[in-house]
Amino acid sequence: MLILGNELPSIEEIYAAAQKSKFLNDPHVKRLWELSGDVGLFSKSPEYLRSLRESLLRDSLKFFVRHSDFYAELLERLEIDPGSAGLEDLAKLAVPSDMMRGEGYRKFLISDLDEGGVVFSSSGTTNNTPVRVYRSHLELAMMTRANTNLFEYVYGGLLEEGKGLALFLAAKELRNALNFVAFVDLALQGKRIRLLYGMDLVSTTSSGGSQWQKLVPNKKAIMEFLKSKEEPKLLFTAPAGVHLLTQQFEGMNALKKALSKLVTGVPPVDLGSGGVIVTGGGSKGFTDLPPYDAIVENARKYFKARDREGREVPTPFMDVLGMTETLTALIDRHGVMNKIPHPLQEAFLLDPRTYEVIEEPGREGVLGIYDPLAVSWLEVFLPGDVMKSVESERYYGREYVYLRRLTKDEGWDLQRACGGTLEELMRGRIVKQ
Repeated sequence: MLILGNELPSIEEIYAAAQKSKFLNDPHVKRLWELSGDVGLFSKSPEYLRSLRESLLRDSLKFFVRHSDFYAELLERLEIDPGSAGLEDLAKLAVPSDMMRGEGYRKFLISDLDEGGVVFSSSGTTNNTPVRVYRSHLELAMMTRANTNLFEYVYGGLLEEGKGLALFLAAKELRNALNFVAFVDLALQGKRIRLLYGMDLVSTTSSGGSQWQKLVPNKKAIMEFLKSKEEPKLLFTAPAGVHLLTQQFEGMNALKKALSKLVTGVPPVDLGSGGVIVTGGGSKGFTDLPPYDAIVENARKYFKARDREGREVPTPFMDVLGMTETLTALIDRHGVMNKIPHPLQEAFLLDPRTYEVIEEPGREGVLGIYDPLAVSWLEVFLPGDVMKSVESERYYGREYVYLRRLTKDEGWDLQRACGGTLEELMRGRIVKQ
């Protein structure tokens, strides 16, 4: 069940509140703030960035020891020295995302965190009890800066301020709860690009008489996007959204296509120069979706785009792996690059049998993520995805290919064998009882 939170502040309010954070007086956090907006990171070498991430990890662990007895005791029990910590220690510290469900996230927060932030929630499509994560204004500001830079790197250029139009096939209220929707909303606010929401959240009554809410299309917003001559046009949706739109176009007979063309100008949908379709959020509960490659190829018959010189190109598709638990995402561009993390994010793979870090590319492993930009909790976790890495000549030195979700049985095995953290937490609860 999705839990809707308070109204998401505007990007101006977030930046203003972030500047008042007491943590900006901490040299480590001030360094993170500066790095979060540094586009020069994307031109550094993989070796430079690995060394930078190691330095940030060690400083980050020292920060959490200073601000939390919980983390000080945890590192002591796991015999982790913050001054010499490395990737192998992240494997020990990583917690399964299931531990963040419901109110579980609270135990990981530092005691003197910045108050007044936002609690994001997962969509609840994989579990009735959503994963929840607290974000301070400072973290939201760093999230927006870092993800915008990553997005533009994968997009292949800067989004010009005030130019273009975006449509998100989601309800506006969801930005108050879903991390991915909030990031898109805040990033486009920062670029002064107008965002339309293509769905409405409406209350209804089930056959049993209970109240619940569902999403219905906002036809006015969708039509405005389709008819608009602004460019570029940016379409944000789950893969299922663009697949369903494609199916609607495919289901039109010749007469309906002619009438639609006359009234709305589509199909095809002209996304203009620099237009792109950005997907995210997985299957959203659909069990009969075609493979992503097929969704892209079918959609390209009805969604057209041009490059910056005005030449028609295969419509660009970007896909975002941006779960609730992480500040920065992994983003790919179909046919151009596989999923690539932000330069500051440590994405690592664990052997599913031994839970040791996999160093060599090509092997299938359990994804782990550490993001140093999170300062309210030590953000090192296992989201439950299986991926493999491939060598890359880009800044990160490797890219990641999504393979599948962990199965229920594998998930149980994962929690049993997940470093020492889970066992240590269980031991802590037993002592308290």
